[in-house]
Amino acid sequence: MNTRFNVRKKVLGNLTPVRLAAKNGKTVEGTPSEPRPGKPKSRKRTARISPPTTTAPIALDTRIFGQTGIMAAHLLPGSKPALIDTGPANTAENVIEALAELGITRLDSIILTHAHYDHAGGAGRIAEHFPEATIYAHKSATRYLTDPSLLAGSVEIWDGKAEELFGSPTAIPVRRVRGLSDGDTVDLGGRRLQAIETPGHTRSHMVFLDLETDAMICGDALGIQLPGSRIIRPSTPPSDCTHKEAIASIQKMRSYTPASVHLAHFGESRQPPEETFDRAILAINDWHQSFIKKSELAESEEELLRSVNACVEATLEPVPPSVRRGFEAINPAWLNIAGMANERKHRPDDFADAV
Repeated sequence: MNTRFNVRKKVLGNLTPVRLAAKNGKTVEGTPSEPRPGKPKSRKRTARISPPTTTAPIALDTRIFGQTGIMAAHLLPGSKPALIDTGPANTAENVIEALAELGITRLDSIILTHAHYDHAGGAGRIAEHFPEATIYAHKSATRYLTDPSLLAGSVEIWDGKAEELFGSPTAIPVRRVRGLSDGDTVDLGGRRLQAIETPGHTRSHMVFLDLETDAMICGDALGIQLPGSRIIRPSTPPSDCTHKEAIASIQKMRSYTPASVHLAHFGESRQPPEETFDRAILAINDWHQSFIKKSELAESEEELLRSVNACVEATLEPVPPSVRRGFEAINPAWLNIAGMANERKHRPDDFADAV
């Protein structure tokens, strides 16, 4: 059957906004501290903190939805520090404080893998705090940074709750924004960061490869892997995700033979890059096959959601309840199913060929 899937009918219960936690010292990947209620407060400093000497990516926990370990912004330290992805607008102060805890008083670049609320929503506020920074994004995504009202479609996807969940993005002056194409590089001071077009999760998605360390910052191109599990969940939200392009992009990423891969959700992958690529492809294929099989039998969108959820829990994602809750907070199953349904509606031939 050709089941229609209306995202706005879905219940957003597990995404109810939560007062954001204040930072409690430096976040260490995989060992988050208990969040404190209330707004982040800057601390008075008696001595200047020396910035990190490493050039390896550092995952900064944004504490999206007041939770730890599900959304990271990545700092690339060095003589010209860069921040890749910012988190949403309502966690920007958490990221600013995390940078201060690391002794970062200047950002030369704010670089975005794509323009979704959870990755780019905080760019405007962080750009205000670091007026010397240039903001980079895919050339077709820069308009969303300078005019956030163009994100109205995303508001509809989230049933009008996008502002409650993620905050309101701040517009960035056009003069500060630079568009990137495939193969372009950004100066990190003595080394360069290469932009690689990776459509699939969204049409204007990019990953970034540090040409000195071979660390690859992947955004959502590989999906989601949370602390406590090696399982990867694909991320296929409306409105322009494509299965065929997602697979091709993962294979393209593989061809660069990165030394490490770093996911926005969350941090460095918990297995070598080659295995991560394999797991990501297997996961997206399994989800699509499950969606197709259940779609043929389901009599309603509610039944489709229940049956795919049951399949996910029983066979595709055998994870502890805490990890399941993290998955559903940052990447609810209904959102992935809605994206696949939307792709089948608008690109039925590509969808059929890809399974």
